[in-house]
Amino acid sequence: MRINHNIQALNAYRNLAANQSSISKNLERLSSGLRINRAADDAAGLAISEKMRSQIRGLQMAERNALDAISLIQTAEGALNEVHSILQRMRELAVQAANDTLEPSDRAAIQAEVDQLTKEIDRIADTTQFNQKILFSGSPEGKAFAETRSSAISYVGNGTWQGVVTAKPTNPAEFVLDFSRGFGMLSQDEIDKKTFTINGKVYEIDAKGDGISDTGHIAVNVTWNDNATDDSDAVANINSLLDALKNAILNNDSTFDSTSSVVGASDNNDNNDAIITNGQLRLVTAKPMSPKEANGINVSYDFDPTTEVKSLIVVEEQALVPETFTLTFSDVPKNGDVLKIDNLTIMFSDSMESGYSPSQGQGTATIDVRGKTVFDVLNDIEQVLEAAKADGTHQPVQALTGFSVVGNSLILSTDRTDDGGLFGSSNGLEFQIIDSDFEENKGKSLKLEMQIGANESETLEFELSVMDAASLGLARTADHKTPLSAGVNAQAGIDVSSSAQAASAAITVIDQAINTVSEERGKLGAIQNRLEHTINNLTTANENLTSAESRIRDTDMAMEMAEFTKNNILTQAAQAMLAQSNQLPQGILQLLKS
Repeated sequence: MRINHNIQALNAYRNLAANQSSISKNLERLSSGLRINRAADDAAGLAISEKMRSQIRGLQMAERNALDAISLIQTAEGALNEVHSILQRMRELAVQAANDTLEPSDRAAIQAEVDQLTKEIDRIADTTQFNQKILFSGSPEGKAFAETRSSAISYVGNGTWQGVVTAKPTNPAEFVLDFSRGFGMLSQDEIDKKTFTINGKVYEIDAKGDGISDTGHIAVNVTWNDNATDDSDAVANINSLLDALKNAILNNDSTFDSTSSVVGASDNNDNNDAIITNGQLRLVTAKPMSPKEANGINVSYDFDPTTEVKSLIVVEEQALVPETFTLTFSDVPKNGDVLKIDNLTIMFSDSMESGYSPSQGQGTATIDVRGKTVFDVLNDIEQVLEAAKADGTHQPVQALTGFSVVGNSLILSTDRTDDGGLFGSSNGLEFQIIDSDFEENKGKSLKLEMQIGANESETLEFELSVMDAASLGLARTADHKTPLSAGVNAQAGIDVSSSAQAASAAITVIDQAINTVSEERGKLGAIQNRLEHTINNLTTANENLTSAESRIRDTDMAMEMAEFTKNNILTQAAQAMLAQSNQLPQGILQLLKS
C-alpha cells in the first residue's frame, strides 16, 4: 500500500476526464446540430463537405442565373411579339395600298403610317433592355473594350469616344478695369456719354450733369475736372469715376458681389512727372465661375486700351474639389486600340513590349496585351500613369489630379475647370478611347454566355439577332426607295405609296421580315424550354448533393443522444469510483494503529 501515489485514483480520474471530454463533444454536436464543428472532428469529412458546399452554392447560383436568362429571353420575346404585331399591320397596309381603287392621297396616308411603324421597330430595337443591356441593336454600338458613364464623353464615330472632363469651379472670377493717367487727363467732352458694357448692361458716363443719351443705359454720375493739368487732377478724376462706376454696377447687376472693390489711383511726390499708380475697379462675381463662364461676361468700353483703360479677367483654372469619373473595362484591349488621358497616349499592342516614352508636353506609352487579363492590363496602365505623373520635365498629365485601380475599373480625377476649349485645346482633362474594330462589329448579333453550372465552362451560349428595321429589310431613306444598312437609322419605311405595284412588292419584303422575326422568336422559345429543363436538373442535383453533404456534416440527433446518455452515466460512475479510490489510502491508518 502506498501513500504518495494513488494509482487507482489516477486511473479513475483519467477515465473521468475522458468521459467529460466526450460529453462536451456530445453537447456541442447536439446544440449546433453539426457532427463536424472543427477540422479535428473529422479532417477528411470536413474537406469533402466543403467541396460539396462549393458545389451546392454554385448550383444555387447557377439556378438563379438560369432564371435570369429566362427573364432576359422573356423580355426579348415580349418585344418581338410587338414587332410581329407591327409587321402584321404593315402587311395589312401594304395589301390595302396595292389595290388600284386608291388615289395617291390615300396611299400617302398609308405611307405615313408605315413610316411611323418602321420608326417604332427601330425604337423597340434601340430601347429593349435587360439590366441596361440593349438586346436588339447587335454587338453593340456604344460598347468598346472600356466604357464610362461620364456625360462629358460621347461617341464621335469610327469607334472613337472622346470628351473633356472638368471640375465644378469653387472660386469666383474677378474682372479688373485698370485706369491709367491718360484716362484721368481727358476732358469732360471726351468722357461724357462714353459707355462701359459689362455683362450685357450699358453704363453711360454723365460728366456734365445733363443726363444720358439712351434711356436703356445706366447712368454713371461723376464729378469731373475739365481742366486737368497735372497728376493730382488725373488721380482725382480716376477715383471719382471708379467710385461712381462701382456703385452703378453693384446696384444694377447681381452677378457681382459686394466684396468688389476699388483700388484708388495715387501719385508719388512729384506732381508733374506724369507718373501715377493706376486705379483699378475689381469686380468679384457672386458665385464661383469657370473660365468658360467668366468669358461669357463680356466687358467692353469706348476708350483706348493702350493709354486709357485696360480690362483683365482673373479666374482660377483649378477647383478645390476634383471631378472623378470611372472607366470600366469589359474586355482586354486589342492590338491597335488606344487610350488617351490628357496628353498621354497609351497604345495597346500584341507585338511590342510595354514602355513609356516622353516628349515635350506629350507622352506616349505602349502596353503589351499578349496573354494578359483585364486586371493585368489595368496594372500596366496604373504603372504608366505613375511614370507620366512622376515626369516633371515633360508633364504629359498635368490635368490629371489622381488615379487608382479598383477591380476592373480605372478611376480618374481632375481639378481643372471648363475654359470652353474644344477637344485638343482645352484646359480640362482630355479623354479618348479608340476601339480599332468597333465599326466592324456593328450589325452583328449579340452573343450571350450564361453560366448555368457550378463549374468553369458549364455555360449556355446563344445569340440575339439584330432586329432593327434595316436588318429586317424595311428601313429606307427619305425617298422610301434606298435601303439602309444595319443600324437604328430608318428615315422612312418601305415604299407603298408610289404605285400599286410598289405596294405589292412590299408585301413580299414584309413577309420576309415576319419570317425573320418568327425564326428569332422560335429560337428564343426553344432556348427558354431548354433552360427550364436546366433549372429542373439543377434543382435535383442541388437537393441530392445537399442530402449527401448533410450526412457528412450534420449530427444524427438520436444516435448522438444515445451516446450522450452513455457518456453521462460513465461520468457519474467515474466520479463515484474516484471518490472510492480516494478513500483507499485510509487503510494505512489501521496498520499504523497496530
